[in-house]
Amino acid sequence: MKNEEQIEAAIITAGLMAPRITPTDIDEAIVGQQYWQPEGTTLTVCVLTLKNGTTVVGESACISAENFNADIGKNIAFTNAREKVWGLEGYLLKDKLTLGVERIARVAHEVNRAYCVATGDKSQEAWDKTPEWQQESALVGVKAHLSKELSPRESHEAWAAHKLADGWSWGLTKDADKKKHPCLVPYDSLPITQRVKDYLFTAVVKNMR
Repeated sequence: MKNEEQIEAAIITAGLMAPRITPTDIDEAIVGQQYWQPEGTTLTVCVLTLKNGTTVVGESACISAENFNADIGKNIAFTNAREKVWGLEGYLLKDKLTLGVERIARVAHEVNRAYCVATGDKSQEAWDKTPEWQQESALVGVKAHLSKELSPRESHEAWAAHKLADGWSWGLTKDADKKKHPCLVPYDSLPITQRVKDYLFTAVVKNMR
């Protein structure tokens, strides 16, 4: 596993600390191992059991029977089986991150919608009925918070930057077709009712991350 250790050291040195799978994660995922070496062959089979019950198989064999060594065969079979665990763990992490971001965005949206209703604004739809552009805005906001802890002010600034980059500009009333939004102003110029939304969004992401 020396090559893995070298790669891991290089990743840490480069400061690449976003969610990822590490060699330690792979080791911790493996809870059992079994080996089978059929008599009269140079084949070695390694079966790894993962903590969720999944089994992964690795094989090893040599062409010349004179070169067969049981311990070396087991080591190679184990390495081949362990290599497959990377793909499985990577898939699980990606799935978790994707579902996690949407789940947080959904909750943040519903909290915002409840606040709007409490203040007399009943224009917000439930998440599943919300326009795609609005869902995307919430998803981008969550990702921004997950990559770096943001204050409510920074949250608004990140939201505004995304909107401006997408072609939106200030308008007296919100109009998705014309890409106009009344909140595209400096944070200090926002009415307190709008600043509260940034506090709510920040709190939801912080406590669900």
